[in-house]
Amino acid sequence: MNNRCKQLGGYLLQPDDRPEAAHAVVYARKTGWGPFFTGITDKNSEGRFYYYNDNKPARYLLWKWFQPDNWYNEDCVEIWTDGFNDRHCGTRGRYICEVPA
Repeated sequence: MNNRCKQLGGYLLQPDDRPEAAHAVVYARKTGWGPFFTGITDKNSEGRFYYYNDNKPARYLLWKWFQPDNWYNEDCVEIWTDGFNDRHCGTRGRYICEVPA
């Protein structure tokens, strides 16, 4: 996923503020195509989410109810129609690329 985004000159979505995170959730809801993977993970330290493009802490996580739950070691974050969810990184799925302006 991230390799494809890099080919396009970008990286997986990194919501930098609350409005961008909320917009991503609304996008997933409107398209009905979710979930979408993001560039957020806690692979290096459970419960400490960061953007793996630049290793900065992820601060704007709009979690679904009872998430994150790390069910069977989930380390990647995806966007559903009602918020963010932790998910296994090897799962295939849709994703959103972010390309700098």
